[in-house]
Amino acid sequence: MKLITIRSQIRDVADRFAAQYRGKSGNPAWRETIARLECLDKETATPEDVAAIIGNRSWVCPTVCSECRVESEVVVRLGDEPDYDSNTTWICPSCLQKALTLATQHIEG
Repeated sequence: MKLITIRSQIRDVADRFAAQYRGKSGNPAWRETIARLECLDKETATPEDVAAIIGNRSWVCPTVCSECRVESEVVVRLGDEPDYDSNTTWICPSCLQKALTLATQHIEG
């Protein structure tokens, strides 16, 4: 279980980018991108700052809730680390609350 927020995505974007493209570590453009990402102030940088470095907005953005299909800036990732065959679910606070209410009603009922 892991909390995913816009800020947490900014905090770990350099590590995620490096892991995704580790085979390109000999490429000067890759090294420059990693260096620029590592220099970001992790507490004040914005999604736009990251997009300006990488060239797209996909690395720091709202996540779609696996239950309601609405984008949310805060989700809880449940299950496996995301991978091709992983069993991973992202749940927004609203759906988490509904799930807790459902479970509580069952326990109390």
